[in-house]
Amino acid sequence: MATMYVNVEALNLRNSPGPVSPATFKARLPLGCAVDVTGPAQDGWLPVKTLTGTRSQAGFVKALLPPSEPTGGIELPSLREPAGEAREALVAAAVRQWERFRFGQGLEHESPFYRYVGEMWAAIGLPHDGKDRDIPWSAAAISFMVRDAAARFPSYAGFKFAAAHARYIHDAIRRAGKADAPFWGVRLHERMPEIGDLVARSREEPISFDHAKASDAFKSHTDIVVSVRPDEVLAIGGNVSHTVGITRYAKTPAGFLQPSKGVFALLVNNAS
Repeated sequence: MATMYVNVEALNLRNSPGPVSPATFKARLPLGCAVDVTGPAQDGWLPVKTLTGTRSQAGFVKALLPPSEPTGGIELPSLREPAGEAREALVAAAVRQWERFRFGQGLEHESPFYRYVGEMWAAIGLPHDGKDRDIPWSAAAISFMVRDAAARFPSYAGFKFAAAHARYIHDAIRRAGKADAPFWGVRLHERMPEIGDLVARSREEPISFDHAKASDAFKSHTDIVVSVRPDEVLAIGGNVSHTVGITRYAKTPAGFLQPSKGVFALLVNNAS
C-alpha cells in the first residue's frame, strides 16, 4: 500500500466507484489527510483506507478533479506523494489548527477559539488571547505550529519563535545555507515552493528581500505551504480573516512564487 495525502481542501470518501450520489457518501477527508491507496484505479476512482477520527474506513476517492480557473484547465490530482517526514510534521501541525478553528469558520474572539489564540500567545510567554483584537496573532500562530512539529523533529527548535514574523524571516535569511537552521530565507527566483515551506509577504507597506535581510523590524506575514498545484500553492496561517485560514498564492509559469500579494521571500524548510 502506498501512503498519500489529500491535496485539496476537502475530498469525499465514497463506498463505491461510479456515479456520485448522496447514497454513496461516507466521509469528508480534509486537506492533508493521510490515506493508504490499496489498489489500482477503477474508472478514475482510487480504493483507499484512512482514519476518520479514531475509526478506520475504506472506500473510494476520485483520482482527478475537474479543472478550475486557477489550474488553467488542468485536471487536479486529489492526492499527492509524501514530502519529507519533517515537512509533513509541520503541515500536519498547521492542518490541526485549521481543523481546530473549524476549517476557517471559527472566529478569534468567539468561544472556544479565543482560548486557542490564548494558547498560542502563552507558548511565547505573552498573556493575550483572541479577545485582544487589536494585537495581531499570526506570528504567534506560526510559532505555535512550528513548536508543535518540534515535538517530533527537534531541528525545528532552532526556529526564532516570536510575536512578529519579521524576527524569524530576518533570521532565516541571515542563516540561509547553515545546516542547523530549520528554514533558509531565499529570493523568490531561487527556489520553487514545496510542501512545508513558508511564504513571506509584506503587510501594509511593501517590503523588499534586501530590507528583510538588513532588518528584523517590519510589518509582515507568513503562511505554511500545505498544497502545491500547477499554478498556485495553498498555505495555512493564523489571523487570516480573524481565524486560521487558507491563502492562495500564484506561481509563475516557471513554477516560482509570483511577487503578488506582497510576497517577497520563501522560507525553505531545512528541518530533518
